[in-house]
Amino acid sequence: MSHVRRGATIAELVVTLAVLGVLTSIAVPRAAALLDRVSVKGAAQDVVLTLAAARAAASRRGAYASFVADPRTGRLRVVSGGETLLERDVFHTRGVRLEASRESVTFAPGGLGWGAANTTVIVSRGTRSDTVVMSRLGRVRAAW
Repeated sequence: MSHVRRGATIAELVVTLAVLGVLTSIAVPRAAALLDRVSVKGAAQDVVLTLAAARAAASRRGAYASFVADPRTGRLRVVSGGETLLERDVFHTRGVRLEASRESVTFAPGGLGWGAANTTVIVSRGTRSDTVVMSRLGRVRAAW
C-alpha cells in the first residue's frame, strides 16, 4: 500500500518563509520610495494648478485673487473677495508637507502677480521633494 504525502514539512515552510522575507525586504523600501515620488509629484501638480486657478480667477472676475498655502494644515486655497473659490488638502490626501517662502500670492485683475517677489513652494514626503517657483509676473516653473 502506498502512502500519499499531504501537506508540507516544517523545513519546507521555513524555506518558503525565508524566501518571502527576503523578497519583502527588497520590495517594501522600493514601494515606499515609489509612493513618496508619486505623492510629491501629485502635490506639486496641485500647487501648480491652484496657482493657475488663482490667476484665472483674478482675470475672469476682474478682481484680486489670492493663492494661499498653509504649511501648518497642508492646505492650498484660492480666495477672492473674502470667498474661498477652491481648496485642496494635500496633507491629508497625499501625506506631504508644504514649505512656502510666502504663504500667499495675490494676482491683480490682469492676471499678473501683485506686489510679490518670486515665491517658492516646496512639497516633500520622506526623502523626496519637489519645488514650484512662481515669478513676479505670474509664471510658474516646477522642478520635477
